[in-house]
Amino acid sequence: MIKKILFRLVMLGIVAGGAYYAYRFFQLLPHRQQQVATTAVRQSDVVVRTYSRGELRAVRSVTLTAPNLFGTVQVTRMASLGALAKEKDLVVEFDDSELLSRIEEKQLALDQTEEQIKKSKADLAIRNNQDQVELLRTRYAVRRAELEVKRNELLSAIDAKKNDLNLEEARRRLKQLESDIKSRLQQAEAELAVLQEQQNKSILELNRERQRLMQVKLLAPMTGLVAIRQNRAGGFFVPGMQIPDIREGDQVQPGMPVADVLDLSELEVISRVGELDRANLREGQDAILRLDSIPNKTLHGKIKTMSGTASANVFSNDPAKKFDVVFSVDMKELLTALGASSEQINKVLATAEANRKKPVAANPFVMGGDAVMMNAAGAGAPGGAGGQGMAQFGSAPGEAQGRSPSGFTRGGGGGRMGGLTADQRAKMRAATQKASGGKSVADMNDAERAEFRKKLQVELKKAGVELPQGMMGGRRGGDSGGFSGVQPGTGYTQKDLDAAKLPPPPEDDAQLEMLLRPGMLADVEIIVERIPNAVHVPSQALFEREGKPFVYIRKHQVFEERPVVVSRRTESTVVLTSGVTPGELVALADPFAKEGAKKGSNETKGGAMGALPGGKK
Repeated sequence: MIKKILFRLVMLGIVAGGAYYAYRFFQLLPHRQQQVATTAVRQSDVVVRTYSRGELRAVRSVTLTAPNLFGTVQVTRMASLGALAKEKDLVVEFDDSELLSRIEEKQLALDQTEEQIKKSKADLAIRNNQDQVELLRTRYAVRRAELEVKRNELLSAIDAKKNDLNLEEARRRLKQLESDIKSRLQQAEAELAVLQEQQNKSILELNRERQRLMQVKLLAPMTGLVAIRQNRAGGFFVPGMQIPDIREGDQVQPGMPVADVLDLSELEVISRVGELDRANLREGQDAILRLDSIPNKTLHGKIKTMSGTASANVFSNDPAKKFDVVFSVDMKELLTALGASSEQINKVLATAEANRKKPVAANPFVMGGDAVMMNAAGAGAPGGAGGQGMAQFGSAPGEAQGRSPSGFTRGGGGGRMGGLTADQRAKMRAATQKASGGKSVADMNDAERAEFRKKLQVELKKAGVELPQGMMGGRRGGDSGGFSGVQPGTGYTQKDLDAAKLPPPPEDDAQLEMLLRPGMLADVEIIVERIPNAVHVPSQALFEREGKPFVYIRKHQVFEERPVVVSRRTESTVVLTSGVTPGELVALADPFAKEGAKKGSNETKGGAMGALPGGKK
């Protein structure tokens, strides 16, 4: 009986011990199966790259704005969105019915003033003849009285006294008549001068209205793609609101951008980079561009310009401020990737070369030229109307806008000098300074202004600068021969405006086959630096403790900690100066990290965040 009990106890102990060891085995099984990823230390050339997302845009573009026609203007005709407009093609036309009505009123007022001047001159001539006859009679009366006085020796004292009194009265009447004639003449001349001033005012107002009439049509200053702006005349917008494009029949405010003419013969990519990447970039660095529309093609470019200050995009969810970077695009390579023929490529490059010589601003960082327009001398745009291309023909950013000593205004854009080259504008400024003698035109009187214009014409002729017709218009209608017939800010003549026609729509134009559209997205890969024969590991293999970097080296299934010296860090690679040998295996994760350890309970920092500059403790 006792043996059975002992046997059962022994068997129960064996079963209990087996169960305990089985429990411990299964409890330790996950730790035994845990594996740590490793990689080999490499030695090769390391290329430090920066990646960004960019947008394709035209190098040259002109913004066409609504003219100042004393109130809102209505669009009557407009080119189709995406149409290819040639130079001097009609892009936008506004309603001119009110202008024509005002021109008729001004012309009627001018005709009435001219008739009044004719009547005043005729009345003055008649009155002068009557005064001359009356003056002659009075003089004859004085002469007769003088002859009667000579007979006083033969007459009595009373008759002699009467003759003396008659002579004195005749002389008094003659003197009074001469004074009255002079006063009436001065009064008539003053009335005539008032009428002439009214005539000059009517001429100026009529010329202004005619110049505004020439601004009703906005022509393309160069060959390019037509992009229609959104109609923001309402002024009430909410997030997510769909704003329609400007269409025929819409009412727009003066100075409001209506359309853009984009020169697609030369393109560039604009991107935004962060502060850390901006420190590694410089102008002229190589970049690799991949357009989303042609993902299998790789294009080469260079950094063209970089902004000096960072800005945040208020329309995006990213509050971080970034720097704008512009990349040039090899157009020949781009057109070849699109499948263009040699003839098409040469045609596009020729168009780019021709547009490059025109005084059109390129991009926001490199503005072209400094437009100049006569301010006080009366050659500026009438009524403050900027014409077209105002935003693109201005002075360089940051340049103070003000009046020079000669009275010319710099900056602001849209001036009448927009059609001159940089050399001609420099000669124009030198000639103006010399002709004015450093005196402001606003401080000159009419005679000095007329003399200034004569001198300026002589100096410009000496300098070999030929100005378009109407650029030297004076304040009075008689100074410049009246209406110039040139559209302000463009140099277009009435013949150009009459011959302008709308470009064909995109679906009817065969010239748009090889053109890309601005706004297409692209991936930008910037080559920052090339490090030859460098020892490097992935950024996940670098760890830090108390600001000291180290890696885990694997030897015989055991990991040991080894300090290293870091030479260069990027988001994906860490270049090491010492501490490791090429070919050794390093851990990509902490092999001694406890399972289920809470975040922040371990002092060791590693992985991708630890490899970044901001990952140090």
